[in-house]
Amino acid sequence: MAKQPAKRGSKLRPRQPSRPATAAIAPASDKALLPLGALMLAASVSSWAQTATPEATMGTVTVKEAAEVQSKDQLQTKKTQIGKGTQDIRDIPQSLTVMTERLMDEAKLDTLKQALHYTSGITFAATENGTDQDIRLRGFSVSTVGDLMIDGMKDPSQYERDTFNYDRIEVLRGSASMLFGRGSTGGVVNQVNKKPLLLDQYELEATYGTDSVLRTTADLNKLLGEDAAFRLNLMHTKGDNHGAKIDKYGIAPTVSVGVGTRNEFSVGLFHLNSDNVPWANLRYLQGTAPTLINPKNFYGTQSDYLRGKATYAMASWIHRFDDGSELTTQLRAGTFDRSQWGTTAGYGTTGGAATTWANLNGSTILTSAGLSPRADTHEGVYAQTNYTTKANWGGMKHELMAGIDASQEKAFFNVALGQPGTNYNKGNTTVGTPDDGRTTALSPSYRYDQNYDSTSVGAYVQDLVQIAPHWKLLGGLRWDRVSSTPERDAYANNVITHETTRLRYNSLWSQRVGVLFQPSDTASYHFSYSTSFNTSADTYRFTTQQTANTDAEKSRNFELGAKLDWLGGNLSTRGAIFRTEKYNERTTDADFAGTAYLLNGKRHAAGVELDVVGRINPQWDIYASYTWIPVATIDKTGSAAANTIGQRVGLTPKHSASVWLGYQANTKLRVAGGVRGVSENRPVSGTTGAASATAYAQGYVALDLMAQYNFTESLYAKLNITNATNRSYGDQLYPGFVTLGEPRNIRVTIGTRF
Repeated sequence: MAKQPAKRGSKLRPRQPSRPATAAIAPASDKALLPLGALMLAASVSSWAQTATPEATMGTVTVKEAAEVQSKDQLQTKKTQIGKGTQDIRDIPQSLTVMTERLMDEAKLDTLKQALHYTSGITFAATENGTDQDIRLRGFSVSTVGDLMIDGMKDPSQYERDTFNYDRIEVLRGSASMLFGRGSTGGVVNQVNKKPLLLDQYELEATYGTDSVLRTTADLNKLLGEDAAFRLNLMHTKGDNHGAKIDKYGIAPTVSVGVGTRNEFSVGLFHLNSDNVPWANLRYLQGTAPTLINPKNFYGTQSDYLRGKATYAMASWIHRFDDGSELTTQLRAGTFDRSQWGTTAGYGTTGGAATTWANLNGSTILTSAGLSPRADTHEGVYAQTNYTTKANWGGMKHELMAGIDASQEKAFFNVALGQPGTNYNKGNTTVGTPDDGRTTALSPSYRYDQNYDSTSVGAYVQDLVQIAPHWKLLGGLRWDRVSSTPERDAYANNVITHETTRLRYNSLWSQRVGVLFQPSDTASYHFSYSTSFNTSADTYRFTTQQTANTDAEKSRNFELGAKLDWLGGNLSTRGAIFRTEKYNERTTDADFAGTAYLLNGKRHAAGVELDVVGRINPQWDIYASYTWIPVATIDKTGSAAANTIGQRVGLTPKHSASVWLGYQANTKLRVAGGVRGVSENRPVSGTTGAASATAYAQGYVALDLMAQYNFTESLYAKLNITNATNRSYGDQLYPGFVTLGEPRNIRVTIGTRF
């Protein structure tokens, strides 16, 4: 159990039991210490609030400490910061799924990819080099267009994301450029880092699993004073993993001072280092994922590698005004390095005959081909200032938000120099001899290929207005400017030509409108409309000048939904009917002058999303997520791909779901289990987003189990069985190959929390 510090002082202590507190502050002249731009923003928005809120006091900041259960102690949460400021989830007129640390710990979801398997509507695409991955939400790209976030700011780099420093994962569905700028057609995934707490608490775990994988983690939180704390999260994982070796470590220290006072500051660092051997990919067998092959079989070589370093620093400052308004400024800067070389196994002969599902066996010959070697570096600097206030204006209650954000992003890409290159022959093996220890005679060397340099700036304002006793109206508007300078070296006939293009969007607008009907504290119904845009620079790669001259793609989202709480607020249910469409998608048809491409493409997805999370009774709790997408269609295309009109969009299975159910048998014993799966899924083929007509992965359901026994209040043991039936299924899909899902894995954990 966590040790509670002695009560002292009168600062806000949000992690302690509730009690009133006041904190003395400096005179009003301390506003002079604020950055000029931030002060102007705060002053301009404050001027809208003609009447101060009744709770405001002059000269002191009066606060109340709220009893807040930690994310690691519950499946349910009712607040989020994904909408910039802290909001009740019921006030967000869009589908939002929140996965807390409790679920990640119980189900042993050690990577972001593992965790997102418990969020319906999400699928995974493999890429040409076989080791990158793209996350798809409602059938639209997430990670390759910069829709992964860290604490609400973009995190576009490709690296192995580990959950050791996550407090929770938030998935906001539907267009959201008004909040985040470019991208966010299908939604965003926000990784929320752990923050220091005002208490002394220490947690240590050691986990040993199948095939000698040892993982150790530490979550150490130290109270430094009345309103200051330090938190350090550590992780190391190493093991053979059936041949796909894992060797990674991470460290994340953060210190916060002035927690809950007028000025709260936090600074932190993050470093993650990976030196792994990636899982090998497999060719489709007669057009389907080869699920007769044991998913634990590794058919790569020990010369394969997936190496990466992610390092960033972050800082934040929260300034609290006398009237309860807040001005929050965040800054993050980092560098991300990644190099990879993977293998795809294909099918030779079986007993001298062509291999089929009928004759596949242990003697079947497998060919091994190296995929495109890559070595990339990404650099990013992100800054954001956000102002929130509550006021009475025009006889109505307003929750106002306004802010500015800016970023500079650079990327450098290297490709293979000579041999080994794409499709390099790595030798043969057989289905019955996985992990045969092969190495290759050569390793990749690299040369410069291309780079990318982009800057963006955005400004936004949003107002949530109480227009009647049970009705609220949300309106938001955002302006963005994006510029980019992609460059590359083109190689032809031993001649190198350096190419540079210039891309600039001076004025891009995004909107967000919602109506909420809240007849009680436990019910909220909404209808919303929101937009998003994608520039030609969204893929963080080189684009031709013709592409750069093309206007931004536009998308929109319509949603009708409800958020209902039950059982005294202990159980939350959320449901929505949605239609997300990209209605002027870029095609390969050129305009009359041939200087830009036409935006004459269109596709859409429509369906239903349901979430259930919380406590059913003192013994049982549940997390469940379900998505049904009956319609995902290519509506219009360019002339070169007219044959795809009417086809289903790739990577949008009709059904996807997950359930995690826990039972507290007594004070000592807890058991839980989960199922997750999707219906038939097809990779994207071609440039329109249409599903492949020649390759697919069969639907599947995987079973995960957990049991935990508490020896004392601070010492426990846990048993996890992932994919208990060892179900073989296609997980990451590419038109030419598939990566099978995680095999059965048995892990035992010993942990202490005190």
